[in-house]
Amino acid sequence: MRGLFALLILLLPLSALAQDLPKPLSTEVSDYAQIIAPDDEAAISRALTELRNTTGVQGTVVTLEDRAQYGGSDGLETFATRLFNHWGVGDASRNDGFMILVLAEDREARIELGAGYPNDTDIRAQDIMRGTMLPAFREHRLSKGTRDGTEAVINLIARPHAAGLPPPEASHRNLIDRAMGLIFFGAFAAIFGMIGLKHWRRRHCPQCGKGGLETTREPNRLPAEHGSYTVSDTRMTKSCPHCGWSETRLLPLPQRISYGPDNRELRRERNPAYRNRSSGGGSGFGGGSSRGGGASGRW
Repeated sequence: MRGLFALLILLLPLSALAQDLPKPLSTEVSDYAQIIAPDDEAAISRALTELRNTTGVQGTVVTLEDRAQYGGSDGLETFATRLFNHWGVGDASRNDGFMILVLAEDREARIELGAGYPNDTDIRAQDIMRGTMLPAFREHRLSKGTRDGTEAVINLIARPHAAGLPPPEASHRNLIDRAMGLIFFGAFAAIFGMIGLKHWRRRHCPQCGKGGLETTREPNRLPAEHGSYTVSDTRMTKSCPHCGWSETRLLPLPQRISYGPDNRELRRERNPAYRNRSSGGGSGFGGGSSRGGGASGRW
């Protein structure tokens, strides 16, 4: 009896960790930290959607302020693998999904790969982390680093793997290999450029047709008693600086936070509206899993 009780005590922290994990805002981009510019987010979503439509490979991008608030005190790699498996990224039979995780306040990033990728792929993932993502992050260009890193994983890892090609060598390539890699990357970049032209209207004002839509996000404060207030949504507004068109949407947050009149946080609780939104329709993830392969970086 004591043994059973002890086992339950040990399992309780694991259960709590699973409950604390964030839910996806979408299968493509979950920008909780709000570090990705609208144009970059649109480009990432298009690239991931095209990848899934043409190869069946599913990738997702996640940004968080930190991992501690989601029970991630056990380390970056462990947290990334747990989040990947909790969401079930990728096809369950092939396990070829991937996750790009950026922790803005922790200054950490992770490329988490599904269990179906060979171990040699970790070398290429580390190359992308060190050569593409971290240099941009160190220059405070989090949005660009996330976008470029995602596109590099798509072109240099996900697509070759889907085509049955071995991962190209990263650290010991000769000049010819490097040239071929650039040609390979450039070809796919050209393809995505053509796709982007077909979707240009998404970045233009529906009223005047001009580009340069501006996006602002701010917490939606709901007044309470005695000068207190609660925040359970983010107010996202898209506006056109040319004709004045604007559109505002409320995006539910995973937690409802109550503040006092002096703006001090009083309490946090789960937001039912967010859970309903997350469990709504859509294609969802495919039930894939990871063994912890990939690459990490800190800046």
